[in-house]
Amino acid sequence: MRLIMINQMSFIRKLNNKRWLTTIQNSETKPRVVILGAGWGGFRLAKNLNKSKFHVTMVSPRNHFLFTPLLCSTTVGTLEFRCVQEPVRTINALHFFQSRATAVDFENKILHSQECYLHHLDHRHNFEIPYDILILAVGCKSATFQVPGISSKEEDDFDVTGTGRHNVMFLKQLQHARAIRNRIIECFERASSPFLSVEERQRLVTFIVVGGGPTSVEFTSELYDFVRYDVSKWYKDLQSDCKVIIIEAGGHLLSSFDQSLVSYVERVFRKRRIEILTNQSVLAVEDEAVLLSGGKRIPFGLCVWSTGNEPLEFVRSLELPSNKTGRITVDNYLRVTGHESVYAIGDCAVNADRPLAMLAQVANQQARYLASTLNGDKRSLSSFTYRFLGSMAQLGTFDAVVELPKSNRMSKWTGLKAFIAWRAAYWTYSVSWTNKLLIPMFWFKSYWLGRDISKF
Repeated sequence: MRLIMINQMSFIRKLNNKRWLTTIQNSETKPRVVILGAGWGGFRLAKNLNKSKFHVTMVSPRNHFLFTPLLCSTTVGTLEFRCVQEPVRTINALHFFQSRATAVDFENKILHSQECYLHHLDHRHNFEIPYDILILAVGCKSATFQVPGISSKEEDDFDVTGTGRHNVMFLKQLQHARAIRNRIIECFERASSPFLSVEERQRLVTFIVVGGGPTSVEFTSELYDFVRYDVSKWYKDLQSDCKVIIIEAGGHLLSSFDQSLVSYVERVFRKRRIEILTNQSVLAVEDEAVLLSGGKRIPFGLCVWSTGNEPLEFVRSLELPSNKTGRITVDNYLRVTGHESVYAIGDCAVNADRPLAMLAQVANQQARYLASTLNGDKRSLSSFTYRFLGSMAQLGTFDAVVELPKSNRMSKWTGLKAFIAWRAAYWTYSVSWTNKLLIPMFWFKSYWLGRDISKF
């Protein structure tokens, strides 16, 4: 009976795949564009491509676009998770498959993919997608530098922390932010137990952030606000035990920012009694502590790891031309070297002659350019040119640092003015009117009524 069921399911699966492939192959003779990834590059490209000219298919393990600049705000409840995502199926005339690409046959122009979900008898469907134009916009994963005790599990569809651990987490996806939020609340609830020793209670409310970039600084700032405004109200006896530590291997935080802004951020953190450990690298992540290069061992309740990015294993497996860091090399028109019908944009790609940082604004501009080029816009016949829009980092309620290009110099703002600019800019860039309504509503709620401390 079991064998009959398996054979029937296999037959039905092959029949469905055949029907679906026939639909793709006979897609009104329009060129078939397949986009891998639903991030800044993939989502914008899918929106901007002319669907009357192309049959557009997106393949991604996530069925939503994540507005990453506001992700840190969801880790403590300043914003709710629904405010910072947009379902990809809201894109008109887009064909979407929530699956993970496993290989590409460049010669025959076929993408091999596997569904993210387990079906009957713990089976995942493998299927093929033919294409005429392939766009790689798969992003990257968190870099761990082969530090013992931490490794990336981000290409595992069932891992919610990115590391496979319950107390050490990355901060790149919505599931990471949700796991961090639950762990923070769990640490305070555990520390409230009257049966714990002083050492154990202090360990639980010690929070370590590894990395000194914008994500680390913004998460640290959100965590400080949570401790100051919400822990002081609901966990009064624990506030004095709370400790927030940020560890950076370089000499300063926010190394890509102007030195005056870096100095401002470090002064603000020290005034808030946030411990800054610079010129220190993590040698190992133990079960409940990190070991630093200076010999110091710091126990923690939660460790958030945000130390940069590295290519996905899928990108490495493609064996496409790449630079020394593993990013796919492209020409001035974003074409993959040696492949006329394959393009790469965003964090997974790099122009060897004009390398750009792994930024959302880079991927967004590349997607707009490529969509305009493929659509046949005569204005995009020239090569891709990147325009730097500035850098921002929020430092909590009513404080931020902003660096904006102005004529031939950079305009630098701090404090309330920068905070207003930060919020106004990201509110404006949020994708849908639904989120444009929700975001200020939750900002108002968290400031005047407090953040939610429920764990579920």
